[in-house]
Amino acid sequence: MGLFTSERARRDGRVTFVQLVTSVAAFLLFSVMGGVLLAGLALPAVTVAGQATNGTSKLFEALPQVFDQTTLPQASSIYASDGTTLLATFYDENRVVVPLEDISPWIQIAQVDVEDKRFWEHHGVDGDGLVRAGYQYLVHNGQEGASTITQQLVKNTLLAAAQNITDPTQQQAAIKVATDFSISRKIREWSYALAYEDKVNKEYGTNCTADPKVDCGKEFILQQYLNIAQYGPSVYGVETASELYFGKHAKDLNAIEAATIAGITQNPTQWDPIKHPDQAKIRRDHVLLTMHDHINPQTGERDLSSSDYFAAINTPVEATLNVTYPKASCAASTLAPFFCDYVTRIIAGDPAYKGEGQALLLKGGLKIVTTLDAAKQADANAAVTAGVPPSDPSQLEDALVSLDNATGNVLAMAQNRPFDPTGKTPGSAAINYSVDHIFGGSNGFSPGSSFKPIVLAEWLDSGHGLNQVVTGQKTKFDMTKWKASCLPPNSLTGIWPVSNSEPSEARQMSVLKATTLSVNTAYASISSELDLCSVRDMASKLGFERADGADIQLVPSITLGSQNASPLDMASVYQTFANGGVHCEPRVIESIATLDGSPVTFKDGTEVVPPPTKCSQVIRQEVATAISYALQTVLKPGGTAPTAGIGRPAAGKTGTSEENKHMWFVGYTPQITTAVWVGNAEYDVPMQGSRVNGRYQYFVINGVAKSAWYGGTIAAPIWQAYMVPATAGMDPLGFPAISSQMLTGVKTLVPDVRNLAEKAAQDAINNAGFSYALSGELIYDPSVPAGTIVKQSPDAGSMALPGSTVTYYMSSASYPAWWYNWPSGWDQTVPPSDWWGGAGNWPPVQFKTNPPTGWVTKTAPVPTPTPSPPPNKKK
Repeated sequence: MGLFTSERARRDGRVTFVQLVTSVAAFLLFSVMGGVLLAGLALPAVTVAGQATNGTSKLFEALPQVFDQTTLPQASSIYASDGTTLLATFYDENRVVVPLEDISPWIQIAQVDVEDKRFWEHHGVDGDGLVRAGYQYLVHNGQEGASTITQQLVKNTLLAAAQNITDPTQQQAAIKVATDFSISRKIREWSYALAYEDKVNKEYGTNCTADPKVDCGKEFILQQYLNIAQYGPSVYGVETASELYFGKHAKDLNAIEAATIAGITQNPTQWDPIKHPDQAKIRRDHVLLTMHDHINPQTGERDLSSSDYFAAINTPVEATLNVTYPKASCAASTLAPFFCDYVTRIIAGDPAYKGEGQALLLKGGLKIVTTLDAAKQADANAAVTAGVPPSDPSQLEDALVSLDNATGNVLAMAQNRPFDPTGKTPGSAAINYSVDHIFGGSNGFSPGSSFKPIVLAEWLDSGHGLNQVVTGQKTKFDMTKWKASCLPPNSLTGIWPVSNSEPSEARQMSVLKATTLSVNTAYASISSELDLCSVRDMASKLGFERADGADIQLVPSITLGSQNASPLDMASVYQTFANGGVHCEPRVIESIATLDGSPVTFKDGTEVVPPPTKCSQVIRQEVATAISYALQTVLKPGGTAPTAGIGRPAAGKTGTSEENKHMWFVGYTPQITTAVWVGNAEYDVPMQGSRVNGRYQYFVINGVAKSAWYGGTIAAPIWQAYMVPATAGMDPLGFPAISSQMLTGVKTLVPDVRNLAEKAAQDAINNAGFSYALSGELIYDPSVPAGTIVKQSPDAGSMALPGSTVTYYMSSASYPAWWYNWPSGWDQTVPPSDWWGGAGNWPPVQFKTNPPTGWVTKTAPVPTPTPSPPPNKKK
């Protein structure tokens, strides 16, 4: 290792016969004097001496397997996708294991000088130390002391193994055995130390070279000790201590820093340099003194020169510190605490981690690289806090989730409140509003009209088109007439009232227009023509789940977002539209490895592998393309979010729940999808004006007052504020062209509306997917009651594209004008188009006696009499 020459390392290093006999005798003496029963652990001096003479350490029972199998608990760290941006660190014991070559020679010298100055000479047990230990036990009521570094390593190894036991009862028993202040434990520790040094010497040898890497047993023991020892409250190993106290790696420590750290391990609480710098200085200066007084036998020089020593002891501890606290747990993350929390819950709960994820996170020393894009996360943080400041008097909250369309990778997850898992900090949030309840989220929020594209997907998938016309006039729907093939008969009862935000929207319109304007009554009409069970199945295929984990309820109001969802769920649905109908399950972890890059394994030896990208085609590409075509109109003039454009092709949908309690905007480009929610998570707050003491008060958000807020006026601007920087640098890709079939649908049967009242005829035409138009021409037909439909075009039973117009003609009680006044130039032999009596009955018989004005009556010509022949004359 460079500090100790091979000659020194090759010393015999075994406890002498005199030391062994003296030590055992002292232990036996002190035990008897102290009234301690050794229970058969006393060893004949001759046996000890014989083993010492043979130069082996087989004095007692064999080493337990824990000395081969125990893995030191290490801290794990979670990083953004770049692998360098640290989000948070997790640990039971904050430790980072490093090899000896990455540990400064100064800390090696300081630790040996102050803890075990004969470390390089003994074979695990120091004979002089044993006598001191016996004396300490006798005069200080069982307190220990004078343990060698090897003995301390043995104790800490046994303790670490005990803490790894999962059964609480067995764990406590093992911890007691490892830490009990007793002569029997001390002797067992002594025997293990001798055996352990013998074991590692056989494995690594006894010849230590100048190579900084471990190449002998003694160096291996020192390496293990420097990684297992405690250097402060929840601080284990010199690497973690160096980073905490001095903000540097252990390999970069200087002499004074090394002395500070080396002194802590004797009493980590008392010598804590952060809380007790004056006490720590006393201990540090003691370590510096031992370094100064120790003479290196190879060089004849002090380990620490006199000039360096006096300079060091005159330096305050505070002047040397550069305290750098670890980002312990997600609450310490300033970039993405809620995303971090979601990652830890995935590790703990996803079946892919076999129930071992939590233990691996806290003890496994993992480097977890996530899907988080650090730059986009910063953009998300800025957008949500600017849109609704954390301290806004409205007390509203907001959340944003952004996904990569091609993989489902979560790129950003933010909300405007700071994260405090205890919920005690005023203005903080303990709940991640972006995810489902099972992952530490809420029970979700009504997505309002942002659910409509799911209904649209089923509409298009079942053969309908965007140009198909539906009625927006109907405001009360009989739920008994709803289709729900998977429910028992008569499961749906009652009347479902539906209203729009604008009265002018109550008219017939195309499905495309209903989407652009987000017309509730029109979408209720759309849903009434579908099977609710199919709508539910479509929602599930697209990735929709209720945030509370319950099944989707089969009720007509699902159309308008009655099933509460999380922003992650809604982003996952829209990702499918953006990705051509290919749904990718949300994913947050890219890789998991040990700190040195090695694979991580489960208890059964199999490798820990995060769930891979999982994508599948769930709807036809042409359906997804048609939805994108429709949702692009939302961001254009006339849509519900006309000012939320981002300077490139984008599509999205606003959502406003009942009474304006929750606001949404979910939108996407071909590359990324983002969902934004705004509301009050604790209790529903209508974001609309109200009367207080007879005076109307507007609802104010971030200093802006409105009579009513909508998804397009609060959630969409937040979406825009994030998407503009998030998509900067991406190619401004467009969406594929819509197919004619998706636009127009397939030809369908024209309904027969003759003899129907006008309103019934309009509903029948709309329900069939057509637009209706009233002809200005009234038709008289004595066989059809006045005020009903007497004629239509196209004819009933013909085939036409949905969205085309069916013109209907009303029956009149009055004869047509030609009945009274025959137009000049009309052919009297051809019946008018509105003649009701059939071509064979033309002209009407009434015209014989009472023809219309201008009717030319043709009378039969009077026959010319044939003259009689002249009479014959006789000749």
